[in-house]
Amino acid sequence: MTAVSHSPAAAVALCLGLTGAAGAQSYTPDPGAWRPVAYSDLMFPTGEAESYASIWQDRLNESNQNSPPKAAGGQPLNMSIAVGNRGAAEWHFTINFQSKLVVLTVLNTPSICTDEYPSPSVAAKIKVCPMRLVTIEADHYTVTDGAACFLEKQADGPTENSTATATYAAYDVATRSIKLRSTVAYQEIAPCAQVVPLHPQL
Repeated sequence: MTAVSHSPAAAVALCLGLTGAAGAQSYTPDPGAWRPVAYSDLMFPTGEAESYASIWQDRLNESNQNSPPKAAGGQPLNMSIAVGNRGAAEWHFTINFQSKLVVLTVLNTPSICTDEYPSPSVAAKIKVCPMRLVTIEADHYTVTDGAACFLEKQADGPTENSTATATYAAYDVATRSIKLRSTVAYQEIAPCAQVVPLHPQL
């Protein structure tokens, strides 16, 4: 994982958005328990989804510029205006420590992911996509880049229980790390299991 920097304006927007969304909550109860990650549609992000879109704005811009359609006269269309962040979604896992907020988020778009693992079911594709670990504390924040699995559920897949195909996360207090695991059709996907330290060695 590698640390990245963002502009002061982006930092302000990010901190206000995420801390505002978490402000009504107390600290995360039982952070060590496995729980499913939450998803946001980033095509036209509104509300809390805007905060997660702000984390990924640079990569969303990159994705939107990938083979954009042409307007009359052959000029590329501004994709964010024409069709939003096409095909963009993210999942996130947050921990509110009261004194700081930690967010782990993974972005999926048609062009941004780098690999795909064999799936045991047509219910989902198992993609390897960009991951960011964001730590917001007082008036500063850090962002660290990495990669993790994104389970892209398929419209033509079989109907199944919501727990059959899912990504789970938990906080390991002893190692100060976030643990990840994924299942597809109730089968554990070994390559998707990983441990993400809150304070990685850079």
